[in-house]
Amino acid sequence: MTARGAAALAAAAVGAAACALRGGAPYRPWLRLGLDRLVVAYEDPRPADKRLLFERINRDRLRHGVPAVSWEPRAALVGDLFCLDAALTGSAGHWDMQGRAPYLRWGLAGGVAYHAQNAAAWSLASGRFDGPVGEMLIQSHESMMAETPPHDGHRRLLLDPAYTHVGIGLAVVGRQFRLSEEFTRVAFEWIAVPSQPLRAGSLATMAGRPLPGWQVGLVEVRFEPPPKPLSLLEIEARSSYGYPPTVRTMYPEAGRDGLEVRHRGEVRLRFVLDQGPGHYFVLCYVRRAGDGPKLLTMMPATAAMVTATP
Repeated sequence: MTARGAAALAAAAVGAAACALRGGAPYRPWLRLGLDRLVVAYEDPRPADKRLLFERINRDRLRHGVPAVSWEPRAALVGDLFCLDAALTGSAGHWDMQGRAPYLRWGLAGGVAYHAQNAAAWSLASGRFDGPVGEMLIQSHESMMAETPPHDGHRRLLLDPAYTHVGIGLAVVGRQFRLSEEFTRVAFEWIAVPSQPLRAGSLATMAGRPLPGWQVGLVEVRFEPPPKPLSLLEIEARSSYGYPPTVRTMYPEAGRDGLEVRHRGEVRLRFVLDQGPGHYFVLCYVRRAGDGPKLLTMMPATAAMVTATP
């Protein structure tokens, strides 16, 4: 991990808001993120090793009749930061010692697409990892692909046709090897989110437009309070994770429940931050145009986050 890489992530998350304040420009309460959000200037420290795994992931997906995924540099940077932290602390799992789940780290990094993570950890009893890193990545991947039901969550994510992008996180520190595969689902042309945290109890407003061929079927607002630190044992005990509980569901009928569908499928929604301080995640479920209102045809395409302060 380089200092330049960490700085790039911070700049990507807050740069637009900072620019709005320069030169006396008016404050803009929204941050509109177009498809350029998929381009992040990141100097990856291990591009050749990651390329081996990225190509293998896509070969396996195509072999199983699943579309290939594209590279997501923001997700790779988020993964690298997570893996480095896990290797340095000796933790193994999806959470970090600050108590943050993968979706929270993704939201704090400015990610707005729906996100899911595979993670692997290797630890030596003595010595240090000095073998070819690329081979270790492929070995970890093959272990995931060899899973069988019902304990095949890693394999199912690797072969899920709904995901469109992936970034690979990697860290090797002494006796510790950490890998993460950060999958995302890009189905929105643009999405506008608050440019800074809001007060708990205030009204949050968001908007977005799905890519052509998609339409919003419903929206869920999910909430969790601020994270609390976890011990190594607590992290290892949490073998899987999911997004936090739903606190509100909205349907695409004009003026109803705070959700409105506009021209070309653009959605605008309003909801009160009524669960107190913490993080609110907006999951917009989309379906192919013409599929009808069946819930089984919908999939979450966003996980845009709003932070509420006391």
